[in-house]
Amino acid sequence: MTRSIPSLAFGLLLVSTALSPALSRDATLAQARGTAPSASQILARVQVAQADRTAPAADPQTSGARTDGVRQSSQTQVGSRQPTGAFPTNEISRQPVIDLGAGEDGMKKDVAALQQTLTELQQLQLQTKQAHWNASGTLYYPLHLLLQEHYEGLSKYADTIAERLLAVGASADGRANTIVRTSGVPEIPGGFLDDAQILAWFTNAYKRVGEEVNAAIKATEKVDPTTSNLLQEVEHGIAKYQWQMRAQLQRTGTDPNTGWDLNDNKPIDLQGQLGTGQNPGQSQNPAQNKP
Repeated sequence: MTRSIPSLAFGLLLVSTALSPALSRDATLAQARGTAPSASQILARVQVAQADRTAPAADPQTSGARTDGVRQSSQTQVGSRQPTGAFPTNEISRQPVIDLGAGEDGMKKDVAALQQTLTELQQLQLQTKQAHWNASGTLYYPLHLLLQEHYEGLSKYADTIAERLLAVGASADGRANTIVRTSGVPEIPGGFLDDAQILAWFTNAYKRVGEEVNAAIKATEKVDPTTSNLLQEVEHGIAKYQWQMRAQLQRTGTDPNTGWDLNDNKPIDLQGQLGTGQNPGQSQNPAQNKP
């Protein structure tokens, strides 16, 4: 049996949808109406679909415009009657809470220490995941795994600190703008990250956050021993993560281990790094070390 021309045209339209999903709408409408487009219309649409599939990749410079197009594709308005507030915002509950016995000033110290620790933990969360995705170089795989482990640990610590804020009667502020505006750790570079860069970045970032948490421990040890103890657990974890990063560049008596083999034949610059076999209390100026 031979098929009618309209049926053949409709069949061609269905096949052409494999080249462009957008054509499926035409097939559905044609079927519903009991009509089929002409052969010339089908050929024109197939040529357009083929052109779409073979078009060269867009210039990276236009990526911003593409992002705007996606962002502006929805007309849904997002808003709230509640004002945005300051960054951070730690609202104090009006419901009965356990009294710390430290007065208003003690409560402020406690909330401030907890909130800043939460912010830094969230900053490190984002940065470890960014580096986990984009790690490159010889140590890609071990760093990929280690950074995922750190991310999961930081997430648990952040949750613990946020819940402690709620327990003492204050809201926790984990908003993106709070992290951007109040974190003491700068933003990690975008793009691919080489292994040497990751080791140096997190060695110093963990050092910075560990020192901040240590200060928070001292600020809360009298006004809220429970918070101080929780912060000690966080500091213990951060110190462990910092060690796991710097150990990969640790200098020894038999290997200067400067990281040159990972860093384009250049030493990796770490803040406060000592020379081979040098004691922490020993000056780098030999003249000052004479007895």
